[in-house]
Amino acid sequence: MKGAVIFDRDGVLAEFDLERASRELGPLLPFGLEQLGAHLREWAPRSGRTVTCAASERAFWDAFWAQLCAARGLDETVRDQLLRFDPRRTLKAFADARPALEQARRLGYRVGVLSNFTLIDLPGSLEWLGLAPLVDASLSAAMLGTAKPAPEAYQAMARALGQRVEDCLFVDDRPECVEGARRVGMRAWLLDRRGRAPGEGLLRGLDELFAA
Repeated sequence: MKGAVIFDRDGVLAEFDLERASRELGPLLPFGLEQLGAHLREWAPRSGRTVTCAASERAFWDAFWAQLCAARGLDETVRDQLLRFDPRRTLKAFADARPALEQARRLGYRVGVLSNFTLIDLPGSLEWLGLAPLVDASLSAAMLGTAKPAPEAYQAMARALGQRVEDCLFVDDRPECVEGARRVGMRAWLLDRRGRAPGEGLLRGLDELFAA
């Protein structure tokens, strides 16, 4: 193997599927997804729960839906439907995600995913997205106990892939995470799908990665 390519998940490989979330959750809730998100952001840090695997993810969401229904006075029928809802269904892969992973593997790179998102099991979400067979190792902030841009996050990812940090190429959509990768010696690209960021070292899509 010639090295590794490490991708962030959210904003790089996948995005929130607003249409599907609205279609599946909207009929169950007497308020919008914005309020649901606000409630989740308020509750999650206070819950003391972390998602490190499929079982802990299920426990997290069961607890969240139960307290949401209690707080908002939602009936048992709604609660039961929410408890059956799989949050991975709110993710969808970008069209260029799978081709980029396939190309990385064809070129002889190992492939990793390093994510700061802590509420959806990372390996399970990659399975849902259909990307897991193309990924050699995946680590989340909850699994590591640290998050990008801390040096330890990148170093742990390189070790999981059996690579030196200087032999890794990293792609993220957050400038601070890209800078963190560069500080530990990785080559790194900022993915700017909306074309808003100025400067060099930018990708507008993953199809540009190996042409850069």
